[in-house]
Amino acid sequence: MQEGGYCRGDSPAVQWGAMMSELRRLSDTVYAFPGDNRRARPWLGAVTTAAGTVLIDSGNGPLHAAALQAALDRLGAPPVSHILLTHHHWDHVFGSAAFPGARVVAHVLTQRHLRVMAGEPWSADYVAAKEGPARGPSLGRLINEAVPDWTAFRAVPADIVFNERFDLTLGNVRFAVEHVGGQHEPDQCLVHVEPGNVLFLGDAVYGRGPRAAWDLVDLRQALAGFLDRGAAWYVEGHRPPADRETFRGRLARL
Repeated sequence: MQEGGYCRGDSPAVQWGAMMSELRRLSDTVYAFPGDNRRARPWLGAVTTAAGTVLIDSGNGPLHAAALQAALDRLGAPPVSHILLTHHHWDHVFGSAAFPGARVVAHVLTQRHLRVMAGEPWSADYVAAKEGPARGPSLGRLINEAVPDWTAFRAVPADIVFNERFDLTLGNVRFAVEHVGGQHEPDQCLVHVEPGNVLFLGDAVYGRGPRAAWDLVDLRQALAGFLDRGAAWYVEGHRPPADRETFRGRLARL
């Protein structure tokens, strides 16, 4: 017997793996693809329209992107036409090359990083050397696991660059990409999707570096501002989607 798409006799590991490979539906057209912090995989957005599928971030590499594409194929989603980037961190952008037909949209500050990445001589040794002793081997290991074949890897600059806000309408779906900056990275952007009233936050709700170094007062103010936007769903980069009341509780705990 199956419950929620999983066999009752399946092990917890099998059930967890299946859950992590399926899109989570937030509205008629808006989906969130599960992240996995153990593998530095952020939550991604996927929005289906009559004119194509729009992604919010592209994943941490070809394996993550392939898992997302497989989920889209099972859904019968149209081809990916656009990728809206929230910021430049590798785990949010290294999957872009897996969608060659998509137009990448990024803030001007994000584009500066993407152009640097596009010119770097990526390899397993280069990643290991780039981290250095101060950051240890763990991040380099995660990056190399996310991109097991560097010979086929390509960092992708944006096709469309904006300064403060970018608006896109496909079919009857409206996207607003807004630059907000903040502690995590100066190029951080939010993506609001209507209909569905879903706000993709990227990593705007986090500080930078160790949690002890975060300015919690500043973060509380930022989260309060996001809550005031009145979204039905809030999708962070590294936590499951939260409805408005759940996100309000997140603010209270912070």
